Amino acid sequence: MKAAARAPSSFSTMVRAWQHWLSPRPKYRTNISNQSSFVTAGNAARFDILDEKDGRWGLRETHFVDNPIVRAGKSGPPLHIHLLQDEYFQVESGVLGAITDNKQHAITKDDGVLCIKAGTRHRFWSASPTESLVFHGWANPQDKQNILDENFLRNLQGYMADCHREGLKPSIFQLALFSYEASTLGTPPFWVPMSILIAVNHVLAYWIAAGLLGYKASYPEYTVKPRSE
Repeated sequence: MKAAARAPSSFSTMVRAWQHWLSPRPKYRTNISNQSSFVTAGNAARFDILDEKDGRWGLRETHFVDNPIVRAGKSGPPLHIHLLQDEYFQVESGVLGAITDNKQHAITKDDGVLCIKAGTRHRFWSASPTESLVFHGWANPQDKQNILDENFLRNLQGYMADCHREGLKPSIFQLALFSYEASTLGTPPFWVPMSILIAVNHVLAYWIAAGLLGYKASYPEYTVKPRSE
């Protein structure tokens, strides 16, 4: 295993000074590439990567009720759309709050599996003021390129956690690049034609994040080989 996979790495040899000035980024990336579990920014939630019985990957996500980020309803992602995959949630404890195309849900373990179809605008969060949210999540299909996979989650959450540790606001351009590489689009709360959303996310991800600012779609300190391969 290379040394870079064993210890945090400095960005200084990979990013020009003017790029860092335009868009500050963490000085070091924490190695989570060999960890089956990792935490999100501010230790609000924990991701446990699972090997499913059919050979796919899944995760168990825990949002800790005593964490202020969770209690504020901010431990889940903002509104977004997955272009190529359906996403599934099965609550084990607590309450999963979710919005799907302007419809709000409060899902418990008694409600079975929530399926969010590809192309659906959605977000989710922990909705119980007294109990931590624990759910089993997965996405289908898992045999395509540029999809939501384990490495997308590792890079996204690893980057945001490192920004939080260093007191930095995550770059919307880096987040857009992570997401667009996984065929995931950030979206406003109002309806926008899909063609415009794709065009805007393409510009944010490839023209600005990668082209101008030198961000990458993945980093070795966060990345393992996708389990779907």
